Amino acid sequence: MFGFFFQILSTFSFLVLSTTGLAIIFGVMNIINFAHASFIMLGAVTTVYLVNMGGLPLFVAIPIATLLVAAVGAVLEFTIIRRLYDRKLDCLLATWAVNIIVVQLVFLWLGTSQPGIDQPFGAFSVQGTSYNFYEIFLACCAAMVLAAVFALFHFTQFGLHVRAAMQNRDMAEGLGANTTAIYLKTFALGAAMAGLTGALYAPLMPVSPYFGDRFLWRAFTVLIVGGADPLVGPFLSSIALGGVYGGLTWLWDSVAGSIGILVVTMVFIRLLPSGFTGLLTQFRKAKA
Repeated sequence: MFGFFFQILSTFSFLVLSTTGLAIIFGVMNIINFAHASFIMLGAVTTVYLVNMGGLPLFVAIPIATLLVAAVGAVLEFTIIRRLYDRKLDCLLATWAVNIIVVQLVFLWLGTSQPGIDQPFGAFSVQGTSYNFYEIFLACCAAMVLAAVFALFHFTQFGLHVRAAMQNRDMAEGLGANTTAIYLKTFALGAAMAGLTGALYAPLMPVSPYFGDRFLWRAFTVLIVGGADPLVGPFLSSIALGGVYGGLTWLWDSVAGSIGILVVTMVFIRLLPSGFTGLLTQFRKAKA
């Protein structure tokens, strides 16, 4: 039974960390960022490089990698994205092109893979089965990321301006909010969350130029099931999909878990196209 809950916890943390950056950018800016996978990969590659080549401790390399990816996101928004706010399809294609370019540049620079780094904290055993302490650490990181994003959006001046820009950009500008600067910071924040995800998972997975691809499709399923709200959506959908994937993986295997996630996603597309966000909105209206 412990293995069942551990699998759900591991999947929940993976889904939350994979999706938060994507959900922030989509929820605030209404932009689907296909460069999300390359941001995750850059976080992982930078972390491995700083540890193996720079000799830095893992928990020093992780925040440095996160900040570097945030800077890459800010440059991308400043040079390309802000010119495409009113051209959503062009913006999607542009981020997809950026993803391809970044992946190929890293491939030319580092080759197909990088040497791995050691996983910290060690392992423990329950009923003869070994589990990693690092997986529990990742679950704590996922919870802290959700709490930090919630606090940022609800208890800061920046969060107030972000929520105003989400509801009505023209009105927010009329009331003095600099939405151009808000979007720049938001895109950098989303990139930072993606970079943090790659940095945190670098000790667990082989790092290559295609490292981010394994995160992307699950991030999009969580985004579809969660809806547009960058806070509530990822939390509720990660719980739901984590339970589905964890339960089916524990009962059968990871293939069954992946199929379960896709089935749930298709059900939501058909019956609840707005996801948990739309369901929560309907509940609030009915309660009012």
